[in-house]
Amino acid sequence: MNPMKPLVDRIIEARPAPNSIAAWWLGGSGFVFKTSTGQQVWIDPYLSDVVRTIFGVGRAFPSPILTADAAPDVVVCTHWHEDHLDPGSIPELARKRPGATFVMPPSAMARALSWGLPRTQIIPFSRGQIVELGEIKLTAIFARHEVTVAGWEVPDALGIMLDFGGVRVFHTGDTEYDARIYRALASTKLALATLCINGSGGNMNAREAALLAWHLDACSLIPHHHQLWAKEPEPGETLDPRIFEDTYRRLGGKASVQLPVVGGGWIIKSDGVHFDSAL
Repeated sequence: MNPMKPLVDRIIEARPAPNSIAAWWLGGSGFVFKTSTGQQVWIDPYLSDVVRTIFGVGRAFPSPILTADAAPDVVVCTHWHEDHLDPGSIPELARKRPGATFVMPPSAMARALSWGLPRTQIIPFSRGQIVELGEIKLTAIFARHEVTVAGWEVPDALGIMLDFGGVRVFHTGDTEYDARIYRALASTKLALATLCINGSGGNMNAREAALLAWHLDACSLIPHHHQLWAKEPEPGETLDPRIFEDTYRRLGGKASVQLPVVGGGWIIKSDGVHFDSAL
């Protein structure tokens, strides 16, 4: 990562070669992917601090990019919780990018429509469904995000498998450990899998995520959904990504493990993650 350049500039300037993509971590569950033709896919971008307003829990770091500077062509929201379907930035992104497509489960779409997003900009997405947008193919993968708080249920939460012309990336979204996840991907060679590790609110802990990663045929792994909130850890939370890496190695996992830095980037090819200091 070039610490002297803002993330917005690094995204604009990135020119990944054919058969590769550039990627950056926004913190939490948020990722940006850019193809060799310049198409940008954003997953679960939480760019605001709206959770502070709603629940009194603020960000642990400023958003690495402002909503006004974001230029997604496709925005994928894995479920409707505010750190994945951000009411503080999604409506602004839709107004600013009228040509962008927003892909999300039905319960998320209902909320987005209530915020004024045009129906024509939204594609509802359900488990097993495939959506093709230009050179990108999205497949909705099973997720089991069981939040035991009344009113927070998300039975249509998803994981996402992105296929960038043979460079395949799996993002778990928010989920607990479930064999149905790796069974859905059993025949898929992944360049990268990104897995939630925080271990609270209906998510895998770092050790469960390591077990899921061990089942997957992935060249590289990135843990996510940690380091986002400025609050004391809850009992049982596993917010240190080194626990994920250590457990995965103890299981005999051979994939490369990248411990992400907010705003940090990589080049992803079919054989996994590659470092590029310009990103």
